[in-house]
This record gives sequence, structure tokens and C-alpha cells, in this order.
Amino acid sequence: MPSSDSLKKEDICLQKEIITEIEYHLPNFPKEVMWKMINFKNWSGEIRADNIPCCIPKTAEEIISVVNWAWQENYKLRPIGQSHNWSPLLLASGQSFRNRIMLLDLSAHFTHVNIEHRSQFSIVTAQTGILMETLLTQMEEQGLGFTATPAPGDLTLGAVLAIDGHGTAIKALDEIPLPGHTFGSLSNAILSLSAVVWDKDNQQYTIRHFERHEPDCAPLLTHIGCSLILEVQLQAGKNQRLRCQSFTDIPADELFAPPESAKEKRTFSDFLDKSGRAEIILFPFTPAPWLKVWSVAPTKPAASIEVKAPYNYPFSDNISPTLSDIADNLLANFPLITPLVSEMQYQLTHAALQNSGKDIWGWSKNLLLYVKPTTLRVTANGYAVLTQRKNIQLVLNKFYTHWKQLIQHYANQGKFPINGPLEVRVTGLDDPTEVVYAEAAVSALSAIRPRLDRPEWDVAVWLDVLTFPETPYAIEFCRQFEQWLFNEFEGSYACARVEWSKGWAYGANRAWEDQEVLGNIIPASLTAGLPADNNWVSAVSALQKYDPHHLFRSPLLDKLFPV
Repeated sequence: MPSSDSLKKEDICLQKEIITEIEYHLPNFPKEVMWKMINFKNWSGEIRADNIPCCIPKTAEEIISVVNWAWQENYKLRPIGQSHNWSPLLLASGQSFRNRIMLLDLSAHFTHVNIEHRSQFSIVTAQTGILMETLLTQMEEQGLGFTATPAPGDLTLGAVLAIDGHGTAIKALDEIPLPGHTFGSLSNAILSLSAVVWDKDNQQYTIRHFERHEPDCAPLLTHIGCSLILEVQLQAGKNQRLRCQSFTDIPADELFAPPESAKEKRTFSDFLDKSGRAEIILFPFTPAPWLKVWSVAPTKPAASIEVKAPYNYPFSDNISPTLSDIADNLLANFPLITPLVSEMQYQLTHAALQNSGKDIWGWSKNLLLYVKPTTLRVTANGYAVLTQRKNIQLVLNKFYTHWKQLIQHYANQGKFPINGPLEVRVTGLDDPTEVVYAEAAVSALSAIRPRLDRPEWDVAVWLDVLTFPETPYAIEFCRQFEQWLFNEFEGSYACARVEWSKGWAYGANRAWEDQEVLGNIIPASLTAGLPADNNWVSAVSALQKYDPHHLFRSPLLDKLFPV
């Protein structure tokens, strides 16, 4: 039986909730739609917003009533997923109900999935509130899978598609892709979608269906939060069994070796040629990374351990937010211990892999999902570098060399702005020829859309540098690194674009504020080598047409797409 003290606490909490909702009145809000006040915090804790109303519609009709209410009452409407994001595409930090914002949660009721099998591929129709792990599980039960997916399973499908979420995969040199599979972002698997858009004739918002071949579909495939997508049809292929091997004994200098001296070395490109799927996680000031290599393996290799569930690295997946905060505070206040902490993380990873996870085999979902919410809450910058496959090693060597020099430059001054790993993944591009329907529109705002003037560029190298949010000099480091990156990959042999969900446009004090990056570099990166009817300008124009009242715009999106 609960104590009187606990009952008093419950009463006080209930009274506060009631008072909050009485004090905050939603004028003319649809009575049939449930809503509540919530406090928002993103993955790294850098973006916090308290006392934000959040509605939980049950039907498409309720969604439309909320959208049109927001328009008429001058509110912003922001679809909320699982908040596993770094950039403020959803909210700016410090916002509240006074900013006239309504969040929209689809995860309770918009999770339906229907699968239609065809002779060469299958069509997965899914509502966008479903979690990726749930979606992949239902696909697995019907013998389907994707080539690659983001590592966290707690992302909503809608959030993944909004920011062209991706995994790591290109074709191995001897690989014959299965029908229905793609090698870019998940957005490139879209065959059709249903979005909430402005109906000019009827002067209200409504739901419209877009087929992939329609030019107007292009800006919605990766809309970075400028739209509300309710349902998508995705192409999928036969599920594959994968093998994932982990290595912790290959020196970083060997993996990232310059191409001219890579012949006798175990380079990252060499692993990609053999398997097509690999990832590097390298802690600063340590000599060797955690290298994961996936390969297609229809039958279980003798040395592998079969796994029947995802998240097979418990040593990295079971860190509470409290412990993560402690590590953050410790490194922020005692930065000189950064090399020691990095070495401890490497040694822990190396030792733990000897006991489990070093060589695993199973269905794709169980090997592609390996990040849980209980991992270190670090912040990250993120960029996609488009290049030719033969230049992957050159890009990696340039990146690694500069990263290593820059962290050492700071260390020589007694500064340690980077206390998390660098991460490297490689994907194909969002190639419309991989779509099973003819004349598929190219995703207008995808970071990995191909350039028509550089048809030989067929891969994207994804580069991320991680650190705890409170780390001194981290913004300064990331600003210097970003300026180098855009200068180095300027278009001669590679070009760089920002990864929408991560950190970029670093100013003097924070990310997402540098006007040169926001106003010039980003638009240019999605204009150069692209057709006038499907580039940055045309995408901005289309998004303005779909949402002329900017219901779905956050302050960051207003900066990116000024009227």
C-alpha cells in the first residue's frame, strides 16, 4: 500500500498538471483530439523546451482538423518522433507554449503496416509513426529486409525519411544485388507517399497522394521537417542473412593509409571491395579503431555465433543517461584525462568483443540494429562526401590526417575538445535507377543525391566527429574542421554536403548559426551540377507551395528557407 508521503507527492504532481492545463488554454482546439503538456529534450540534451502542448490524433481526419486549427490560430505544428536527433529541425532550445507551438505525436496510432508481395520485389505500405525496429520485425516475418538501415531501432519511420536516414553499404565488387534492394538512404526506397499540403482551391490543408514519378514528389522524399508525411510505400527485397565481424587490432594508420601506399595494407577500401559494408569507430588518441565488417552470408560460417535479436553489443548499449551525464561533466571539468578515457573505452571494447559480438550471424535486422537509447549521449557533427569509388581511400586519408593533426594541435595547448570517436560509413547514392518504377523522381534535398555533371561520383563517405556537449572548445574545433572540410572537398575530386540530423554551420558560439554555410554553402551544394527543375531553388519553391503558412517550420528551417 502506498505511503501517505507518496500519495501527497502524486497529489501535488496531479495538481501541477491540472493547473498547467487550466492556465494554458488552446483556443478553439478540436475537442475530440487528445493533447497533453510535455517537456522536450533531444538526444544529446542540447535542445530543451518545456511546457509544450503535444496532441495525439487517432485518425487522419483528426490530423487535418489539428493542421487547419494551427493555421487559423497562428500556431506552428511540429511532428515529434523519438527526439533522437541533434539539429534543431523540430524546436529551438528554450521554446515553450508561449511560442504558439503544438507538437504532433503519431507513434500511438499511426503504425499500420501492409505488405504486398510481387514476383521480383515487395511493396511495404507503412504509416510514419511506426518505429524502425517494429517495421523491420514485421518485414522479417514475411521474408523481407533492406540492404542497410540506421543503427538505432527506436527511430520513427517518418523521422528517418525526413532526414534521409542511412546505414552503411555499397556493392561488393562481386555482388549481384537482389531485386528491390537499394544502396543509398531509405528515402530512395519510397515508391509513393501521402503528405499534408495546402489546397489552394479550397483554402485549407488536406492530404494528397504523390507517386514517385511525379516531379512534385521530389522535395518531399527528404523534407527535413518542412512537411508532414503520414504514409509511404517502400520497395523491399528478399531478406538476407548477414555476418558481422569486429576487428580491434588493425592500426588506424593502416586502415586510413593513403592510396599510393595502400597496396600491401588492410585499408578500409579493401574491406569495402570484399564485403561492401563496413564502419569505423575510432576513439581519439588510440592507435586502432573498432572496425565492423558486414558481409552477405546465406549459410552460417563455422566461426560465427547465430543471433536472433538486435543490439548485440551490451558493453556499449547499456549506459544510463545518468552515467552519460557523469562522464560528460567529468571530461568537461577535467579535460586532461581525455586520452586516458579514450584508451579505457578502446580496451573495454576490445576485451568485451572477445567474449561476445566479435563474429555474429543472423537475419539483417539483428545485425543492422545495434544502437539503443542507453548509449553515451554525445553530440555529433555530420557530413556526406560524394566521390568516385576509387577515391574513397583518398577522402578517408585526407579526413583522418586532418582530424589527427587538429586534435593533436589542441592537445599541445592542453585542450581536448573531442572526447568521442570519429565514425565512418560509406553508402551508395540515392540513385533513381535502383527504384523499381521507371522515371522515379530524384530526392531534391537528399545529402546523397547524384550530380549530373559528375556521373562517375557513385558513393558517399559519411564522416562524423563525436564529443560530449559540454566540452570546452568543441564548437571552435568543429568550426575549424568544417571550414577545412568544405575547402578540401570543393568539387575537384569530391564535394561535401551536410548531414541534416547532425551538427553543421558552426559559428563562434554554437552550431547552425554560420550565415555563410546556411545562406551560401548549403544551397550551392544542392544546386551545383543539378537541373533547374529539381535543385535547391525549385525545392524551396515547392515546399513553399505545399506549406505557404509555414506551419511546419522551425526557427532553423526559417533560416535555411528565408521568404
